Amino acid sequence: VVLVHGDLGTGERINSILKRRSIEDRPWERFQYVEYCPGYFHVKMACIDTIWRIAIKPVLGRLDETCVMKDVGIFRPRETGMVISKCEFRRMHQLVKHIGIVRRLDCWRIAIQKNHPQYLTLEDFAKSNPKLDDLEALAEELVKEYVADHRMSSMRLNPGSERDEQFENAALIQRYFLLYEELVHAMNFGDIGRLERTLLPWILLFKATGKHKYATAMEKHLVQTHFERPESLRRAIRYNMLVNPTGKPGKFRGVDWVVEGYNCEIKVNHGGQGATRTIKRMIAESALIGTFKEVNESIENNLLLHVTSTHGEPDMRRTFHEVRRSLSESSPHTFVAGRKSMYSLPDMLNKGAE
Repeated sequence: VVLVHGDLGTGERINSILKRRSIEDRPWERFQYVEYCPGYFHVKMACIDTIWRIAIKPVLGRLDETCVMKDVGIFRPRETGMVISKCEFRRMHQLVKHIGIVRRLDCWRIAIQKNHPQYLTLEDFAKSNPKLDDLEALAEELVKEYVADHRMSSMRLNPGSERDEQFENAALIQRYFLLYEELVHAMNFGDIGRLERTLLPWILLFKATGKHKYATAMEKHLVQTHFERPESLRRAIRYNMLVNPTGKPGKFRGVDWVVEGYNCEIKVNHGGQGATRTIKRMIAESALIGTFKEVNESIENNLLLHVTSTHGEPDMRRTFHEVRRSLSESSPHTFVAGRKSMYSLPDMLNKGAE
């Protein structure tokens, strides 16, 4: 069996080949040995695009003081137009990560003021060295109070004077961002079981936002893996969904991420320039990509270039403080009865399950 990882286009080509060759006599000629596995790097990009379609693409969804675009304007004031017009993966990935952190900190601030009024700030509470059991109890309370769940539908049936539409939007944003955080965490640490479980709500979100190809592909992959394929093949597929090129903890990546790296080497770095940039040249150079990478690594190690080539994480403390101040003023996580919103975020999990 040969496992082929790639995006949906790769899967469609493989399915087309299998259908065209299905009339052949021998398994080899039918390409019966080929098994397609969806690339999880492309799945992660599809999840980011789904969040962009839900929270940023609607025009009215960018007008409230508590909307996601208000936070984007503080994190990236010069790139708001690019965020609105195009879902670029790296930019949106960082925004979802940072906005999610700050919004969860705002929820912690409100919960601590409610349960421990003697502490005025999160910093004061942290200096008190709280016990792990107390933190876990607070975290469970935060999830029940500030993350949308099955109660959202009944909340929206209440009269307008008993609803807070901006609080509802904030709870839905927390749900979508946390689902993405869990997916990324499962991928980074190679937790295959958790990764497969996190795909279930994302299939519904794909359906609700019009990404039907991804929803169908992931549903088909899970059904085939767990109910149709033999145990040995199932084990082989699940244990080869992710790879860890560096061998470091928390550095697992989708196989298609490695393939995209080689594509960059072939097409961009060693594909030629001007008149020499031809498909023939790229095919000829592709066999030498591994050698080129080994030469570069040897030079970096001999000259100790790798010591200074990796950038550290940016210091986001000032920006986080500014966004936290903005959230404390707009109070998206404080329930205010009768507060209206220019746009009510749809509950996409319910919509996808219809």
